[in-house]
Parts: sequence; C-alpha cells; structure tokens
Amino acid sequence: VAALKKVKEILKYIPSNNSELAPHQPTSDAVKRETWDIDILLKKAFNSPSGFNTPLDVSIIIQELCDHGDFLEIQPDRARNTITALGRMDGNVIGFVANNSAVASGQIDIAAAYKNARFIRFCNLYNIPVIFMEDTTGFLPGREQESMGIVQAGRAMLDAIVDLRTPRFLVILRNAFGGAYASYNNYPTGADFVIALPSTRAAVMGPAGVEFVYKKKLRAIRAAVKSGDESAEWGAEQEAILAKRYEEELMNPNEALSLGSISQIVMPKDLRKVLCENMSFHLRHYNAEPMQSVQREFF
Repeated sequence: VAALKKVKEILKYIPSNNSELAPHQPTSDAVKRETWDIDILLKKAFNSPSGFNTPLDVSIIIQELCDHGDFLEIQPDRARNTITALGRMDGNVIGFVANNSAVASGQIDIAAAYKNARFIRFCNLYNIPVIFMEDTTGFLPGREQESMGIVQAGRAMLDAIVDLRTPRFLVILRNAFGGAYASYNNYPTGADFVIALPSTRAAVMGPAGVEFVYKKKLRAIRAAVKSGDESAEWGAEQEAILAKRYEEELMNPNEALSLGSISQIVMPKDLRKVLCENMSFHLRHYNAEPMQSVQREFF
C-alpha cells in the first residue's frame, strides 16, 4: 500500500510520456510571495558562534520556494548530504538538486554524486527543469573515497549536468568552493541562469586560499616574527587582517558578479519571485521533445 501511494505521488510530477512537459497545476500561492523564513534561517545561522560553518537543512529552503511548501523528496534515506526532490513553482514542475550542509557539510561523496547523476538524468529524459542549490566546500577528500572511485562518480555527475537539455538554474546559497564550484551547473557547464544570495562565499579555494594569494606577505610576516623583530601577537593580527581581506575582496559575491560568474545577487526574501519569473520565461522558450542525443552511461 505504501509503495502504491508513493507511485501515485510521483505520477503527479511527471508527464505521461517523454515528448511533453509535466502538467501545469494552477496554484493560489502567489509568485511574488516573499520568502522571509529563508532570511530568518540564514540570519540565525550567521549570528551563531560557528557562522559560515553552521549546518543548514536545505529542505527548509526548498519548502519555502515550492507552491504551498509541498514537494516530494526522492531517495530520502540515501546520501543525506545531498537532496533530490520534485516540487512545483508557479504550477510548473521543478527538480531540485541541493547540497545539504546539515549532513557532512554538504560535501559531495561517491553516493551523493551518483544520486545526483541519476536524478538529473531522469529529469533530462522527462523534460523537467532543474534548480541546483549549492552550499558545499567541494568533493569529499580522502584515501577511501579515492580508492572507491570518487573521480569516476564525479565525472558521472558532471556528464549528467553537461548533458542536461532542460532549463537549469543555479542558486548559490552560501559556500561554493573547489571542484564543486567549478562543475556544479555553472555557466561554463551550460547553466541558463546563475544567482547568488548575499551570504555567498565563492572561490576556487576556500579560506585556505589566503596562503597562496598572499604568500609573499605571509612569508614576510612570519620571518619578522621568527627573527624577533616583531611579536607573535603582531604576527597573528597581521595574518588575521589578510584573511579578512581575502574573504572580503575575493570570496565576496560582488567579485563573482563583476567576473560574470553569476548574473544577479538576490535577497533571500525575493528568491521565489526571481526564480519563478525566470523559470516561466525559459519554459516558454523550451520545446518539450523526446531525448534525441546519446546520453552517456555510467556504472
């Protein structure tokens, strides 16, 4: 009985065949509804002692975006560090692929990469647009992951993203570092629309990047402390200044905006409105049809 109920729920979100869009469902939930709860959630996180490292349950944000907060999570008990779900925005069916920082900092491991890849391929086959929500420090490192094939799993996810032909958006919620920043449905991989919240920190390297960007200055500071010309307190203060400068100048979303990596910085309360309006535009210009090209396989 539970399985039959689940099938009935899924059938609400997928088209009757692969040559049409999923049925539009009129809704009384206004497109311009302000998502203040996302704003409150982020404020509470950043005002906590752990700041940018505070775990966030991204399903709360998905719930705020969807019509009347209704969505269906796919494979909810597997790879909880990523969430895949089907929902509706302005009556249109949307697939969500989101890093869940509430589990393992949202890092992408082998299980998460394959979970994402399979869901993205499903959306690709059935003409379902996808919204990616990024909040991750990158792929999970370690000997175990490497020996089990994290590179192959990451390639499968990237292939699925590159092959995706439906309208696809990226929302950077907070952290976007490393290989995930370089491959998680950004403009170079074919995204149609990329936006960021003001809380975004985007960089090829995270806070540790200060060691490379300001290498000469840090070397001079540490040499002065080591020789006894300056105190250790002075050295720590100067290093803290450089770390703050790195975050403000290079990890700031305004830097990504100036480089064209994102199109818009959106306030959390306006997130639903911006996504709904842009998705409606892209869906009006999308022709639903069966998959024509070869879709790359993975094992």
